[in-house]
Amino acid sequence: MAAQGGNESVTAGRTVAIQFVRAAMSTAAARGIDIRGALSSARITTEMLGHDRVRVTRAQAIQVVTALWKQTDDELAGLGPRPVPRGVFQMITLGLIHAPDLHTALTRFTEFATLTTGMRSELIVSGRRAQVVINSGSDVALDPLVVDVGVAVIHRLASWLIRKQIRLTSVDLPFPAPPYAAEYRLIYGAVPTFDAECAAFSFDSMFLAVPVVRTEPELSAFLRTAPADLLFRTRYDVTTADRVRNILERTDSADWPDTEDVAKRLSVSAQHVRRLLREEGTSFRVIQEDILRDRAIDSLVRGEETIEELSERLGYSEPSAFRRAFRRWTGIAPGSYQTGSPPTA
Repeated sequence: MAAQGGNESVTAGRTVAIQFVRAAMSTAAARGIDIRGALSSARITTEMLGHDRVRVTRAQAIQVVTALWKQTDDELAGLGPRPVPRGVFQMITLGLIHAPDLHTALTRFTEFATLTTGMRSELIVSGRRAQVVINSGSDVALDPLVVDVGVAVIHRLASWLIRKQIRLTSVDLPFPAPPYAAEYRLIYGAVPTFDAECAAFSFDSMFLAVPVVRTEPELSAFLRTAPADLLFRTRYDVTTADRVRNILERTDSADWPDTEDVAKRLSVSAQHVRRLLREEGTSFRVIQEDILRDRAIDSLVRGEETIEELSERLGYSEPSAFRRAFRRWTGIAPGSYQTGSPPTA
């Protein structure tokens, strides 16, 4: 790959594994809900759904999940112990916005959630550990999708209320680890424990004393993109890989700093950065490739560039080199993101 290209947009976000879209499709199919229109509008094709390495943009995934919510007219998309009419989440958040601190807000949230959803929720505090626990409230296990949504939404809502990123120290999920288990670190910023007794997440209890600082006008804007938009995190600085990626994302691929430069910005040695990345199962090069892949997918979905223009912008010496890299990343050709028939099931 040649170090060509410039004027590159660095705003493309992280992509989402196709398995999460499949989960939404399975949920819809089990309830007789047809979301093919949403898949077609999101430009998610049958070919894309058939390859495990395929990824979609955050906007595409949100479009599919939002369609599922709207067609069930249920905040839990028909997955909870009982239906929860749309609008309940808004009602709950209106009861939180004037709480004096996060402890009060989360206590209210878990009480409201228990009453409205039929799922027993509780905030447990023990020393420096705060834990939000979610049980099904019945003998029927919760659908994995509603667990993913519930944990993600409560965590992001808590962080949003206090304008601070709450780092999770543990995440427990009450279902077996799926083949795409590694993707969960991108959702929660932590590697979950699977096959747990119940859904739960933990964090440092010091956050509970932080004041709630949001206003009602801010809440109105926040709710316009909730709850689907809360599923996919925008940024964490939890791991070394996250911090390295955040630095690289701010620059064009043609002007990326090398490992030594990134290490200086992190105030550690390059050797130490490489070791930490190895311990996290990644490397400087893998992170660069992930960014290139996500920028490529974002551009192809938006359809504002030809493949030739995109390959040059990303720094490839010729389109054929970019096509080979893209197929290695996703299992399909880049043109598959631009054309194709909508899914038939």
